[in-house]
Amino acid sequence: MQLKPPQLSSHLASKLAPVYLVAGDEPLLIQEALDAIRAKARAEGYSEREVLDVERGFDWQRLADTCASLSLFASRRIVEVRMAAGPDDAGRKMLQQLARALPQDVLLLVVCGALDARARDAAWFKALDAAGVSLYVWAVKGREFSGWLETRLRDAGVRVDAEAVRLLAERTEGNLLAAAQDVAKLALLYPNRHVGVDELAQAVADSSRFEAFDLNDRVLDGDAAGAVRSLARLREEGAAPLEILGALMWSLRQLIRATLVYARTRDAAAACDSAGIRRFQQARYARALTRMRPGETMGWLRRAARIDRLVKTGQESAAWEELLTLILAASGAAPQTIR
Repeated sequence: MQLKPPQLSSHLASKLAPVYLVAGDEPLLIQEALDAIRAKARAEGYSEREVLDVERGFDWQRLADTCASLSLFASRRIVEVRMAAGPDDAGRKMLQQLARALPQDVLLLVVCGALDARARDAAWFKALDAAGVSLYVWAVKGREFSGWLETRLRDAGVRVDAEAVRLLAERTEGNLLAAAQDVAKLALLYPNRHVGVDELAQAVADSSRFEAFDLNDRVLDGDAAGAVRSLARLREEGAAPLEILGALMWSLRQLIRATLVYARTRDAAAACDSAGIRRFQQARYARALTRMRPGETMGWLRRAARIDRLVKTGQESAAWEELLTLILAASGAAPQTIR
């Protein structure tokens, strides 16, 4: 069964499918969909989660063995498979096999990045969809972005006039993580109050020109030491972790999109074009592509989500540490291990 992101909540309110395939072009919306599915699964008694990151040379028999093995600690388990792109031949066969005969105590969660039309029409994709639910998250652009913002604001209990919505859209378009953070900030600052342009301008940083992009360039260049110095300077100047994270993820999301294409084509210029990276910036991104692995880039999104949670739960010191680790990992100076 195919679902769109807005349909997921009502679906989960009524049932939990045995298989979910979540893929697409918007990392934030993918992460939120996964969080909702996992929360429903925990409520249904899936108390253990095993994660398999698929990289080149991955042994797909591991997936079959993991699904078939008995747990000493839980009767129901989530088995989560993460891929930057679609599976190889062995993976396609294994996923089709599991879709036909998945153990009752296992919830199979398959996570991918962007997939082209051919992959979405492939037998493995259709098999997972027939066995459970497929959710493809398209990029939110143009007028859709304004509508997404309005819905997000309304769900957060923030009343904003049309002009303020336009201003927020101008400052965050193409940067859903920054937009979501700004909506959350407005909900905290103006609970049950109407927000006009003046209040919004005071509350929301301009993500499109935030000076932390100097840090972004150092990360893309693989200059870990310089990136750490930039982070320290921004912290000394009073920048908040989420402001820095929002600006950083603007660049990293473009790099992630480019990495997924580069893994298939090995053509850096085409990958940068596909990711919407401007020509004058492409040389820097192209150099970064040569040291990236698709599997590790998806880990950046998980760490970014963790930083966001830490800040929102009052653990700002821990959030700074996680932000430092993210910067080191994206600079190529530290391995990405978070799950």
